[in-house]
Amino acid sequence: MSRDVLSRVVVVTGGTRGLGAALTETFRARGDRVWVLARTPPSGSAVQHTDRYLPVDVTIPAQLLRASTEIGARDGKIDLWVNNAGCGQPAPFLADDNALWEAIFSTNFWGTVHGCRTALGGLRRPGGAILNVASLAGVMAPRGHSAYSTAKAAIIALTRSLAVEYASAGIRINAIAPGPIDTPGFRAQGGDPVARARTIPTGRLIPLAEVTAAAVFLAEPLSALTGQTLILDGGSQAAGCYV
Repeated sequence: MSRDVLSRVVVVTGGTRGLGAALTETFRARGDRVWVLARTPPSGSAVQHTDRYLPVDVTIPAQLLRASTEIGARDGKIDLWVNNAGCGQPAPFLADDNALWEAIFSTNFWGTVHGCRTALGGLRRPGGAILNVASLAGVMAPRGHSAYSTAKAAIIALTRSLAVEYASAGIRINAIAPGPIDTPGFRAQGGDPVARARTIPTGRLIPLAEVTAAAVFLAEPLSALTGQTLILDGGSQAAGCYV
């Protein structure tokens, strides 16, 4: 079978829950061979029934390398690597200690760095792509999220830098930066979807399906589309509001 856009090898880190699970299901529904790398075992719909799940902690580079080696042995070169794994916890800047910053940076920023390094060793050249999941919090400043916001801003800067460095190799690197999505993680942090939606110009949280649609767009083989961060915020940045 000839390789085309519907038979790509796709890797999604943190792909068993929330946005990661939605990305996994979306790319799999398009016919891609999707590998799910996550600490949490898959459960539910398409994610549960995949035979391409590997238990991986993105903060441990050796685990990512082993996963990439196995993927290469089974499916060959990787077409798209999605660095989605992340975590967040609100805390006043002076009230938290270095442990919280280290935990958030370890998963969000360093997990993305490790993922990019691993991906660059296994991506198809030319034609491979990396998609990093940032956040509106990396563009605007939500109160009480200094560690998370700083880590996500660093991911955006990393995306731009690597896009320039690897453009000549035919590798595209982009990011998506969604505003608040109604996921279990959002609610676990005490998020009130009704109250939060009132602060967004469109009057609703960011639809999960629209975030995955943006990811699909950035994964298209458009050679000039690189170094970009696509913000999905319901008009929050334009209105200058972020609660």
